[in-house]
Parts: sequence; C-alpha cells; structure tokens
Amino acid sequence: MTVRRLAASAYVPLGRVHPRVSRVGFGGYRVDDRSDVHREALREALVAGVSLVDTSTNYADGHSEILVGEVVRDVVARGAARRENLVLVTKAGYVQGSNQREAVRRARAGTPWSEMTEYAPDCWHCISPDFLRDQLTSSLERLAMPKVDVLLLHNPEYFLTDAAHRGVPQGEAREAFYDRLARAFRHLESEAAAGRIGAYGVSSNTFVVPHDKEDAVSLERVLASAGPGFAVVQMPFNPLETGAKEPLHTADGRSVLDVAKNAGLGVLVNRPLNAFSARGLVRFAAFQPDVLRELGHTADWDAERMMPLASYLDAEFRTPAGADATLAQRTLLALLGTPGVDVALVGMRRPAYVRDVLGAFA
Repeated sequence: MTVRRLAASAYVPLGRVHPRVSRVGFGGYRVDDRSDVHREALREALVAGVSLVDTSTNYADGHSEILVGEVVRDVVARGAARRENLVLVTKAGYVQGSNQREAVRRARAGTPWSEMTEYAPDCWHCISPDFLRDQLTSSLERLAMPKVDVLLLHNPEYFLTDAAHRGVPQGEAREAFYDRLARAFRHLESEAAAGRIGAYGVSSNTFVVPHDKEDAVSLERVLASAGPGFAVVQMPFNPLETGAKEPLHTADGRSVLDVAKNAGLGVLVNRPLNAFSARGLVRFAAFQPDVLRELGHTADWDAERMMPLASYLDAEFRTPAGADATLAQRTLLALLGTPGVDVALVGMRRPAYVRDVLGAFA
C-alpha cells in the first residue's frame, strides 16, 4: 500500500528541541513489540512523516520502548526516514511491574533507590537522581540507542498526592516537592552534558488543574529550578478537559499554555481523543468495527454517538475541518488550533487509526 506523506503545513518547531516536527505524534502508551499490528502502525506512521514518538519506561512494562527502537532502526535503515529528523521522547518516574520488582529486590539487598514514594501497592513513584540514572540506562538499552532526544519526568505529582493523603501540610509538601525536582533537574543537566539525552522536561496531569489544588504543579516554580536543558512540557488536553488553556494555572490568571510559550518551551498534549467526564469516558473518535462488536454496539449506534460530539466541536472550538472530516480529524484540528499547542500525541496502535489521524492534514 502506498503511504501518503504529511504535507509541509503539518510541521512546526518544537521549542528549542527541533526546528520541524509533525503536529501529531505517535503515542506509545498501549503499544508492544509483541504485536505485529502495533509494529505496522508505527512503521506506517513514520513512513508517512510522523516525526515525534512518545513512550515511557512503564508502557507495556518496557515493551513499548523496545518496539519504538526496533521500528525506528528499521525505518531509518530502509531510508524511509532520517534519524536526525525524528524526535524520540521517553519518560521516567513510575515504578510498576518489573521495575517495582527490581525496587523490592534492591531494598532487600540494602541498596534501595532513594526517596521512593510508595503510593499504592502496585504503583510506586520516584524521581531521585540514582533512580533516573538507572532508568535512562535501561531505556537506552531497550531502545538500543546511545541517546534519547527528550526525557520527561513522568507525573511527579504523585509525591504531592501521597503527601496530602498522609496529612502533610501543603506548604511543607510543596517545598519538598520542588526541592526534589531541582535535584532531578541537576542530574538531567549532567545527562545532557554526557550526551545521553538531548533535552528534558516534565509531563504532568496536574499542570492543568487550579493552582491552589493540593497536587497542582506550578510551571513557574518548575522553571525557577530548571537549567538550560529544560525544553518540553506535556499535559492532557481534549475537548472536555480544557484546563491547559484556562486562566487557572497562576494566581494572576494565566494558563499553563501561556506560561509555557512565554518560556519558549515545546508543548505536547496527550489524551486528545479520550476525555473523562461526569458521564464517564467520552471518545472523540469512531470505534473500529471489531471494537464495536466487542462492546456489543452497532455502526448506527456509533454514528449517533458522534453527531452531538461533532456539533459540540463546531460550537466550542469552531473547528476548521470540512464537513466530510471524521470526528477524530475534527477534534485534532480543533485542539491544534489552540494557541500554544505544538503537538498532539495520539494513540495510533492500528494502521487504520494512523490513516484516520493523518487524513486531518490531507
């Protein structure tokens, strides 16, 4: 099958990281090197010109990073993409699965990773320098690459949430939190100097909540302790969860997108098509026929579900998509039309999803 490449208009600079990245990035949350379908989807996306891939140490317990490394190397070797044109992002912070088992083994051996937040029985969290050093080493081994372009601290607000649950006063918890971030940043500056990462930043779900909320992460305070290698932030943004653009991030009424762009940062947004609302999960994309069958729904049900969502996009975002655009295409164009948003990360784990998403830029 001939793959249609993205148009030149589908690229923007990503802050100080890269002068030209695709406005949609391949989200690696649910992909796995043991799936041929996931492998083909990533290959098709890269061949079509998607130039940013986002993964994490905990996605599929490391198998997402393995897939990314294998497919990128294959596509580059075949001449379908150039490594210097790609931006590979990974994240570190979660301690789950095999990572948690290693944490337990180390603790029993008397060599624990320091400053571990034991948030839940199956989900710990850590951003200490010794942990980040080992996590980056493991990521580079799974990717089979000497360097990753961007390393993000993955939802460090777990520390704040845990502190609130334990009754730690908010002021005390925040001082400890930003001290931990500052030490993590100093370590990541050393990793950049050593050439193991190109840049670093923070991915946080609570960049987008009101600034006085107990687990809110302040980008202004983050920047105050960051070094020159700090270049990227990531946060949720979709048609129902619009906190990224709302004037609630700072006490003087600015949004986190305002703060990020004023600082010259690259901005990635995640979960563009999956919104959590009072009614539960709302998906701003069509379901595949096999998924509909699994859910016990019909194509007519899906079409009826999408009609009010499309009307909502038109009313609230004035989406520029044509009348024949799919719901996913309309959603992405609406979100990417928001000032300050550079790249939307989309879970494109099936080739059909890749084609749907890229059709927004046809």
